[in-house]
Amino acid sequence: MKDTNEKKEGRPWKILQLVLFLVSLVLFVVVLMNKPTGPESGVLDMFLYWIYCLVLLAICVSLLFPLFAAFKDKKKLVKLVALVVAVVVVVGGAWLLAPGTPIESKATTNPGDFKLADTVLYITYLFIAAAVCALVWSGARKAVKK
Repeated sequence: MKDTNEKKEGRPWKILQLVLFLVSLVLFVVVLMNKPTGPESGVLDMFLYWIYCLVLLAICVSLLFPLFAAFKDKKKLVKLVALVVAVVVVVGGAWLLAPGTPIESKATTNPGDFKLADTVLYITYLFIAAAVCALVWSGARKAVKK
């Protein structure tokens, strides 16, 4: 009986994942089909706004789940505070390191957009490097244990 309840509770998340994946896939295909040639293309703006939405959604979800768990246990509350501090340090560090230098373009752009884009890129690079390190560490640890 418990297994069917767990499956029913997880179903909305699976549907949400599928919808987000399908929207991302459709936008990716639209960008590929239109083959934008420059920054003046409206398709790129739509794709970038979708990426910003997904990044914001990932940040919110990664903060909400520990927040719900923190109300159940004091140790989890301390972990949540540490997580928030770590996120602020990573995002703040990326913001300080991001040059935000504008590129030459005929389109009118806001200098803050370049700073935000550079910050998101640096955070992405950091997390990709952390994922690769975790993969290497996991593989090395399994090899040593055998």
